Amino acid sequence: MNKLVLRLQREAELIASRYPCPSFYVQFKAPLALARKMFFSHPLVLELRERVRPRLQEGLGHGMHHSTRVSIESAALISVELTAEPQNAGRVERLMLLGLVAGLLHDISRGQENHAEVGARAAAPLLIELDLADEEIDCVCQAIRNHEAFVTPTTCRRPSFQLISDCLYDADKFRWGPDNFTHTLWCMMNHFELTPEQLISRFPWGVTGMLRIADTFRTATGRQFGPEIIETGIEIGKEIYRYLVQNFGEASHGK
Repeated sequence: MNKLVLRLQREAELIASRYPCPSFYVQFKAPLALARKMFFSHPLVLELRERVRPRLQEGLGHGMHHSTRVSIESAALISVELTAEPQNAGRVERLMLLGLVAGLLHDISRGQENHAEVGARAAAPLLIELDLADEEIDCVCQAIRNHEAFVTPTTCRRPSFQLISDCLYDADKFRWGPDNFTHTLWCMMNHFELTPEQLISRFPWGVTGMLRIADTFRTATGRQFGPEIIETGIEIGKEIYRYLVQNFGEASHGK
């Protein structure tokens, strides 16, 4: 990452640090901690992480940082969604594991057209090599296939499949909040070699997309907490936009 982009990212992180943490991360510390522990200790996840890492699009902001966040929060959402009724602990952990796997794999074809469908097909051979049942492989592939925004998803044939699909989607769309402006934006700016002036011109379009995503969450937890995550990201984005205009806009050239 070039020095200017890195400096702008650090400024964005400083701006973001002044905003309160969205409620999801405060209220669900326990399931998030459990999901994080599984992500960094479960043998199947450790094996998959090493296989997936070279295939992720780091330059587009959808590399291991992004996939790790999606993976952990997808598993946490599964845990939260299952607390409404008594559940077998082993079953919950297994479904969380599938959420971790789906999160790691969901963007392995991110740079390609129709990346969700292509990614689902690309994930299958990797999943076959893991200790997963055929129906679990089908579940993960379906979730990957359904994670694209603004596209009508395919209804899953089992409630557990639907749960994992919906939780993956919501965890991925949580990234449209603060993560957009502390991570993804700067990776893309660096990758496409954008100038600050070009970034300024694209900002309004990006915020419009964020507003649209707030109404698409699929789980009860996502619908309750997701809009706040998006709104926090938008407020951070507005402040970053003002910073960019002040320092790189037309008015700054006359100083």
